[in-house]
Amino acid sequence: MHERYPHLLNDPPDLDSHWQYRILLGIDHPQNRQLLARLLGQFYSLQDLPSDQPPAALSEKLSWGNAFDLCIFDSLFFGRAAQQIAEQRGAAQPIFLPFLLLLKRPQLPLLRPAQRQQVDDVITVPVDQTELLMRVESLLRARQQALKLGALLAQEQLLEQQLLADNQILQAMATEDSLTGISNRRAFDDKLAYEWRLARREQTPLTVVLCDVDYFKPYNDTYGHVMGDQCLRAIAGILDLVIQRPADMAARYGGEEFALILPSTDAEGALHLLNRIRSTLRTRAITHPQSSVAPYVSMSFGLASVVPDQQLEPEDLLRAADAALYQAKAEGRDRAVVAPALEFQGQP
Repeated sequence: MHERYPHLLNDPPDLDSHWQYRILLGIDHPQNRQLLARLLGQFYSLQDLPSDQPPAALSEKLSWGNAFDLCIFDSLFFGRAAQQIAEQRGAAQPIFLPFLLLLKRPQLPLLRPAQRQQVDDVITVPVDQTELLMRVESLLRARQQALKLGALLAQEQLLEQQLLADNQILQAMATEDSLTGISNRRAFDDKLAYEWRLARREQTPLTVVLCDVDYFKPYNDTYGHVMGDQCLRAIAGILDLVIQRPADMAARYGGEEFALILPSTDAEGALHLLNRIRSTLRTRAITHPQSSVAPYVSMSFGLASVVPDQQLEPEDLLRAADAALYQAKAEGRDRAVVAPALEFQGQP
């Protein structure tokens, strides 16, 4: 019967780097074991499980995971080690490990469904050598494809993890001011909308503070934009240092303007916080000889506080804080002004 495929007996099977394939033999019949060892040993790396070894030896071999690419058992070994084989086949194996069963033809109808599920192919004895090589080659190809698929899936998982990390970075960039490292205007707007809804539901006070660096243009004109950027970063660092509650936010509002969101904080509590910011800024003493109010960099603050209701909107709070900031600058800068209590003005 070998005349149909003589090349299979004269040449190695058509598999890439066939010597890398490792086959575990569990053959109790001595003559069959010798035949398989002589035939397959020409092309593959074989390891034999002698019939006198306990079934636990098989469990140890199979627990090695990727130590083998194919297992070939005869019916005697298969029956003796049925429990260990079933445990291996039932386990969540990351990579497909094929099983080939040698069986006498009269035994084929006697295989139970559970036994058929434990093997991937069956070949009858006496073994046709050409058919055996073809079956082995087919199972090893399936194994090879499973390995490639596993590598692709692992690569996809790495790419997904990298994309997730990149998305997290992009999300942080979308809500972080690139110059100062604190929250940007977009993050401020989102935070204000959220805290407004929460404060309206809980009927707790919400305070917004708009902050402006006094005479920042003369500072830039004197020291240049590089030093101006360093000044803004230093101020952002002071705000981030003083604003310590997790719910509070300090953000760069635009240019030399900053903004604070202080949930569950009334005007008195906000003024106490602003005094700490002003004190820290004085201690830092960033030289500013062009300022008309102090020899160091100072800030003006406009503060507005409200318990939100159905008639007011976040924009009303921002307008009130902006008007208070304008008043602080008009009164001489380097101070904090509290906006009057907000009242609903109705439609114009």
